[in-house]
Amino acid sequence: MNFEFTQEQRALQEAVRRFVDKEMPKHLIAQWDQAGEFPDDLLDKMAELGLMGASVPLAYGGTGGGVMEETIILEEIARHSSSVAMAYGMDVCFGAVTVERHGNDEQREYFLPRLVKGDCHFALSMTEPDGGTDILGAMKTNARLDGDEYVINGAKVYTTGLNIASHIFVVARTGRDENKPSHGLTVFLIPKDTTGVTYSKIKKLGSWFLHSYEVVYRDVRVPASCVIGTPNRGWHAILDTLNNERIFIAAVCAGLGRAALEEGIQYARDRKAFGKSIGQFQAVQHQLADSLVELDLAQLSTYKAAWMQDQKLDCSVQAASAKYYASEAAFRATDRGMRVLAGAGFTMDYHMQRYYRDIRQLIFAPVTNEMSKNFIAQAGCGLPRSY
Repeated sequence: MNFEFTQEQRALQEAVRRFVDKEMPKHLIAQWDQAGEFPDDLLDKMAELGLMGASVPLAYGGTGGGVMEETIILEEIARHSSSVAMAYGMDVCFGAVTVERHGNDEQREYFLPRLVKGDCHFALSMTEPDGGTDILGAMKTNARLDGDEYVINGAKVYTTGLNIASHIFVVARTGRDENKPSHGLTVFLIPKDTTGVTYSKIKKLGSWFLHSYEVVYRDVRVPASCVIGTPNRGWHAILDTLNNERIFIAAVCAGLGRAALEEGIQYARDRKAFGKSIGQFQAVQHQLADSLVELDLAQLSTYKAAWMQDQKLDCSVQAASAKYYASEAAFRATDRGMRVLAGAGFTMDYHMQRYYRDIRQLIFAPVTNEMSKNFIAQAGCGLPRSY
């Protein structure tokens, strides 16, 4: 059993760290966050470094890496900004995977090289206003076939990253089987500027410069060539990408939590009280020690799930476990960090308040931790389905 990165993976990690320090230092992240503006050229710079093609096959211009390489990149980016990591993950860990595994030859040849070059970016429009986790039961967005075109009508919420996306994955119902609700869903990949697509920004507690939107589809006509995978079998394409998505979120959480821990440690060293550094007090030390232990375990569970998926092993339980545990560990790390910094952490002069705000959404998105535990109990413990 070897826990070491390969030489190539270590080089990748070092390259990403240099990129992050140079192109997205924390003082710039704070400015982008306050302004609510994602920098136009940041993903382009990642593409120039080859990061956008980290897990894209060589045949399409990528570097041919796997989920482990994605995980390394995401964790390093999230140590400065989970919002930037989420933007990267939407493209590489969801967009590229969906197109590669379920797109046809023409779609792969069109989208993957453009993604590698930074010429296209993706957002996922799946959650219904009344749905949340109950995707199948709540799906009201529909698409009907009219000649060689589909006409899409409906509404979605929490479509994240639409401010920087060029294309949208839209999940709509194209058929219905009362005995099998999973049948009849279709995934479309459409340009954001398609006629009939309108959207409005949702104000959020955190992630201020990677916006989420309510999107309305009103008589949106798209050619049948926009279908990803098989019509009416879109649910299977969605499920196939979930493990990658869970690992992607776990890596983001591990990086964000590590950032909170590092700032807490630095503050504990620098802050003086009662004639000595507050890092000498057991009450402070134990807070930081707990965070270190939990974040190390979160990182290990994330790496294991990533390794299993790269080995083409069933990692559904491990991926769900990693997302659940890493988000909870990062949640606790930011809370402890706020306690260590105390009044300073409540000011905008420190980054801790941003970590504290940004981690909140990853407890329940893209899947709630309660639903993750439901799945772990069912698939991991062999208990009856509870939902």
